[in-house]
Amino acid sequence: MKSAIHRKQLLSLAAFCTLGFATLAGTVTTAHAAQDDLELSLPEMNSERGKDLFTERGCVVCHAVNNVGGDIAPSLDASNMDQSRNPFEFFARMWRGADAMLQLQQADLGYQVDFSGQDLADIFAFTLDADMQERLTQSDLPDHIREIIDNGPSIPVE
Repeated sequence: MKSAIHRKQLLSLAAFCTLGFATLAGTVTTAHAAQDDLELSLPEMNSERGKDLFTERGCVVCHAVNNVGGDIAPSLDASNMDQSRNPFEFFARMWRGADAMLQLQQADLGYQVDFSGQDLADIFAFTLDADMQERLTQSDLPDHIREIIDNGPSIPVE
């Protein structure tokens, strides 16, 4: 049962990445056997790599996990992710906050964070993996990311 649910989540993620992130360099491809029989090649989802990306790319500046990180955006603890276990909903929420995220990235990091389709798959896996999230500590944060969190956002957040 758990395997079927996991496969269904992966299929949803793959379909989303194919349709919604066509501009990103992703690893999801489609093959059309028939109109009703779409086969997808799925990226491997690695929650440990997602944890590293979450801290290194700066997601943790705004989003906390395991009480590590900022509090200016919703927590991404796995226990809070019931509504967003569907990757379409997860990335729709992310998309709705894109303008604010881009402004904060530019102000605090000095650049826009770039993600591949594989990066997004791994970060999504991390948001659902409570065991991996428990392993996240302050010591995982790069010094420049910790400094940004400690100083707060550079621009006002509504």
